[in-house]
Amino acid sequence: MNSKSDHAYNEIKNKIIQGGLAPLSDIVEERLQEELQVSRTPIREAIQKLSKEGFVYIYARKGTIVSAINVETIHSVYQARMLNEPYLSKEVCYDVSEEWLLHMKEQLENSPFDPSGMGYRDYYMALDYELHSTILSYCKNQFLKDALRVVNDHSQRLRLRTSRYNEDLELSIKEHIAIVDAFLARDPERVEQVTRTHVISSRQDAFKYNTDGLF
Repeated sequence: MNSKSDHAYNEIKNKIIQGGLAPLSDIVEERLQEELQVSRTPIREAIQKLSKEGFVYIYARKGTIVSAINVETIHSVYQARMLNEPYLSKEVCYDVSEEWLLHMKEQLENSPFDPSGMGYRDYYMALDYELHSTILSYCKNQFLKDALRVVNDHSQRLRLRTSRYNEDLELSIKEHIAIVDAFLARDPERVEQVTRTHVISSRQDAFKYNTDGLF
């Protein structure tokens, strides 16, 4: 894709992940062209890529809608994470920057926001995404990295939806700190173990707060 298509892709995907474009809502190309100040072609190229990655459904001669978040989505995302994330984290245990790890730990332990406010949730959701994305960036297997980048984006969409119902972030924060500590100790087996524990816990939350089967 060209730069305009890349821009459209990133903006539309971010709207979907953040909930600005809700599950099963219509994708109105004309509105996106106006919002993003691009022509029809970059929008359509972006939508084609988002369709391949499972963020939208395209129906011939009918239109495009944002993909659902349902039980099948949750199962697929966490199956992919469980099969790959602990292994990948173990593989890059010695590579992740100590400076970044220390900075991440400091941010996890010291939120500038009131725990009762939305800023607190948004702060930790951003750190959550940064933690998993940064660890993934150290993966040397390009095929695995590309696949898990898409999985991580879908996972972030789930995290943000789940966090609207789950007001207790303390366990997740502790699990992220445990992951960072395992990396700082340069202990591959421990990294693998705490990463698996965190993925299992996140999966349980996703199913628990998906009470109606469809977000």
